[in-house]
Amino acid sequence: MIKAVLFDLFGTLVDNPTNAEVSQLHHEVASVLGVPAEDYAKGWKATFQERAQGKHGSVAKSIAAAATMNGGSINQEALPRAVEIRYEFTRGWLTPRKDALLTVTELKKRGLKIGLLSNCTDEVPEIWPSLNIASMFDEPLFSSQERLRKPLPEFYHRALERLNVVASECLYLADGDNGELAAAKKLGMPVVMIRPFDLLNDYRQDPEEDWDGPQIERLSELLHLEILNNIS
Repeated sequence: MIKAVLFDLFGTLVDNPTNAEVSQLHHEVASVLGVPAEDYAKGWKATFQERAQGKHGSVAKSIAAAATMNGGSINQEALPRAVEIRYEFTRGWLTPRKDALLTVTELKKRGLKIGLLSNCTDEVPEIWPSLNIASMFDEPLFSSQERLRKPLPEFYHRALERLNVVASECLYLADGDNGELAAAKKLGMPVVMIRPFDLLNDYRQDPEEDWDGPQIERLSELLHLEILNNIS
């Protein structure tokens, strides 16, 4: 009996940024800080795991860590502007897919609890409450706040505890990155991958290309899955 649905964020509820958008962001931040864009981009990618677990403590410190990873120095006075740029880009990316609100609203009408499990950086949970879909979620968990990240089983267990369900009662939906689908399945959760046919960009860090389980292309397809017609 399914009692809850646990959503991934990027690539699931919202589209991933395109490579061009990410490149433009890195270029703008690096230009403000006075460092080579290529060095900053490499530093940002290399520090993802630390950043996703909130180890830097703030967006400003995450940016500084990426910019100085290769031993360079930055213009400290320009750091606040670099942070503003990061927030501006992230706000643009956090646009729910067209059928997201409709889908989550219908799931709520069916009596299901709704959760979020996201590997993300510090600005995301700050921006999240401003989204029109945010109020529909019972338990949103962000890695940078929880100091945990997928695919660590502790992160999933924490979400299940807050939703007050066991693994078999909670469907997990995600685009398949960093072993998140396999980890959820191993815990006993019903798992579905979402991969739109018109995907603009695959920004996954470590895609689960070998996934052979259930798969949908649109969030609204969730509403027609047989497993969600058997709820309590």
